[in-house]
Amino acid sequence: MRYTPNLPLTTRWGTAVIALALLLSPALLSPAFSAREDSASLLLQKTAGHRKTRLYVVKKGDFLTGIFRSQLGDEPVPTALIRQLNPEIRDLNRIYPGQRLLLPVREMTDLPESSNAIRKESDLPVRAYHIQETDSISRIILVELNAGPEEVLPTYRLLRQLNPDIADMNNLPPGRLLKLPQNFSRPEGTTTAPMQTAVRPEEKPQTDAAAIMKPAPAPSAEGLLGLIRPVISRMKGTITAAGNYFIPLKDTAQVTIDCSLIPVVELDDGSTLLLDFGNRLSENLKGLITQYWTNYAFLSAEELRDDLTSLQGIIRRSRNYTIAHADRPLAVTSKPEILAFPDWVIAGKKAVGGKLYRQGLFLLGDSEKPFPTEALIFLEKNGLIVTEITTGSAVTSPTPPSTSVILDLRELKGIAFAEQLLKTLGETPVKNAGIVIFDQARDGFNLSITADLLLQKGEKRFLIQTKRLPEQFIRILKDEGTEVFLMRENGSGRSLIEELLQRLNIPISFGHFSVRIPEEGSRPRLTSTFPALRAMSGGEPLYLIDFDISVDGLSLLQGRLGGRIAKY
Repeated sequence: MRYTPNLPLTTRWGTAVIALALLLSPALLSPAFSAREDSASLLLQKTAGHRKTRLYVVKKGDFLTGIFRSQLGDEPVPTALIRQLNPEIRDLNRIYPGQRLLLPVREMTDLPESSNAIRKESDLPVRAYHIQETDSISRIILVELNAGPEEVLPTYRLLRQLNPDIADMNNLPPGRLLKLPQNFSRPEGTTTAPMQTAVRPEEKPQTDAAAIMKPAPAPSAEGLLGLIRPVISRMKGTITAAGNYFIPLKDTAQVTIDCSLIPVVELDDGSTLLLDFGNRLSENLKGLITQYWTNYAFLSAEELRDDLTSLQGIIRRSRNYTIAHADRPLAVTSKPEILAFPDWVIAGKKAVGGKLYRQGLFLLGDSEKPFPTEALIFLEKNGLIVTEITTGSAVTSPTPPSTSVILDLRELKGIAFAEQLLKTLGETPVKNAGIVIFDQARDGFNLSITADLLLQKGEKRFLIQTKRLPEQFIRILKDEGTEVFLMRENGSGRSLIEELLQRLNIPISFGHFSVRIPEEGSRPRLTSTFPALRAMSGGEPLYLIDFDISVDGLSLLQGRLGGRIAKY
């Protein structure tokens, strides 16, 4: 196998930020190795040159990975090699019965590994690992298995061998079991150090701007993440801004990223983004990575000039998220009608668990205060993640308040309903009170009745009954300053509340009531409007509502209304 000499690799691929570990024969480590954008295919020419092939006829039900597994065993075969052998097939993902495929015949010299480097699956004790939402194959290799830089590629190949049922290692399905080696130790024969691709002082780098990296010195990127980190964290994503990040290129090479200079963002939809603050990555290298991993994307220094611009670039390159300026309020709940007014909205394209992800970015002015705690809790429990931004950083979430309890009158009827309503309003009704109608000393005999509910308000008494009294009794009681109110035995609802309180001279009215955050200023960040009966007894109003409201919604409204809320 021969390679046509080309520009030295070290002059094409930039600074020491990137380390490319080639795990082929020693001849491939020559500085004469080509670094054009099609270098991925050149890496595969060792198996695609004048090698032996055999013919396979596609059968009904066949698919490419299944053919590889049945015909070539567990050893991964690069798709680019199959394309080279079968140029007449335009789309390898669409093959039909009767088509003829040329498959390579594996030779012992194709993969010069030590015989002890990777053992067969049947000989290797394994353990089960549940894939988490934020997992990536790189994180599992480096964190779960604690692999060193020189172990990444052999470990990656081992995981491919142990898990042939997972077709795409870069899109790990959450909740699924992944087989990991039980007692992982450094494989033998994997001591090859990554080749550092630094521009030497005596070399003159190529002037082609698209082919070289720009080695501009820059401070650590950790201090440049500002707002990005909390926003990504609230999207269940991760940012790696220290140590190294390894990108396997199939079974032939790996790229090592210095995350202190090029942070790596991983989102829960599988998107991986490299934040190239110093424009260190060449177009060649980016093309090589995306040739193998379509979920990778890159942001240049021009796209990372400030926090909001950086966020827009990250979100717009993701698979499942969008970011847009909010030109209208977001409806949080319909009853009560609660509207939020963010400046920017990050939204999911696909629903997860029946809900679309939404995060609102609220830009606070110099004099604006953050949301009160109860408002934050309510919004987030109703599907809107809140990030408030002031002077380029996210506001720290406050401590949750104590839980509010709402009075629920819906299960009460008749006298029990009236009694609890009056107690809620601060009154002191007496149940089953004895009322004298005729007195022996005055009338020559005694006669008393038992009142269902008796309420004393100043000089006047109110008798609340569910059974009709004789008209003579009602006149006698009225002459003594006692009003009689007859209510239905199973009465409840708005009409009963209004009639009862009006007869008891307790102010009651129906209306639509609103709260606003902030209370003053031209621009609200949250508003709420709801219908209610408003009763006043003493100095505190009681709002009676006929719809469900969560405990968090109750805390939000009660904190702003200056009164209590009850359901009827």
